[in-house]
Amino acid sequence: MNHELIVGVRVKHAIRTDWGLGEVVATDPSGILMVFFEDVGLKKFSLPVAQFLRVDGEEADSDYLTALVRHYRSLSTSSLANKKSGRTTFQKAVENFRSHFPRGFQDQAYLSGRRSERDYKMRAHELFIETLGPSVLPLLLIEHKYKEICDRAKAVINKTNLINQYEKIWLNNALVQSNAQKLFSCSLGTLLYGSHSLRERFEQFASMLYEINAAKWPIATYFLFLSDPEAQIFVKPEVTKSAAEVLGIDINYKPELNWLTYSQVVRLAEAIRSKLVKEGQDYLVPRDLVDVQSFIWVTAPSYC
Repeated sequence: MNHELIVGVRVKHAIRTDWGLGEVVATDPSGILMVFFEDVGLKKFSLPVAQFLRVDGEEADSDYLTALVRHYRSLSTSSLANKKSGRTTFQKAVENFRSHFPRGFQDQAYLSGRRSERDYKMRAHELFIETLGPSVLPLLLIEHKYKEICDRAKAVINKTNLINQYEKIWLNNALVQSNAQKLFSCSLGTLLYGSHSLRERFEQFASMLYEINAAKWPIATYFLFLSDPEAQIFVKPEVTKSAAEVLGIDINYKPELNWLTYSQVVRLAEAIRSKLVKEGQDYLVPRDLVDVQSFIWVTAPSYC
């Protein structure tokens, strides 16, 4: 109900669920409501006609949204104007990354330990290959072990913090029914090991996610990323858009899952990899797109 929409409340839009989890960041007496969403950023609404559902408990948990909102609130009107007049340079992004990890991708803190941005992702990759790799998933599909496939997929998701609690709940709820388990399992097999073009496989997987009501960019790209970190990238919308602004690359971002946006994000990742190589420092040369994704994440305004 609209009288419950006060600052700090977490919500989801009743119609545009693809915008992800949101938090009310401002209201005013004229009836204007400002909500910051994980997937599309800041949106303005007229309070009398705002269509939101309040979200509580585990479904409202998102450290990522908390960081995004904190960053939004830290920006004054003047700093916002400065941001519009000149974006952060790539060199500043590199300096920002090195402020956290002075030895770049060779920094011990980056490689392992509490602050590591690589170790836990590689562990998830290894778990994925072990439980859903090319020698495993096709056999599970032949044996019609759809629930087992879904349980393994959720275990791989839980190995990292890349997909937030809110998105995990959506996927878990979607995979309760046996028909959804079969649909997800077969679509995942096609996405990862099908014979058609990647575009066709991606679009088919995206269509399936809409059908089971779990169409989020992180879910759509997580398994591609872990299955082939040399060539595929994970999409976290707001941090990816920040990286695109730094390089001046138009990723044609849409909250709706679509091939054009994904293909442009892959292009963005390759551009970042190329620019890091050109920095001329061995410790800044990415091993793969895991390092590139980590660079995108660490240099985003929400990183802390």
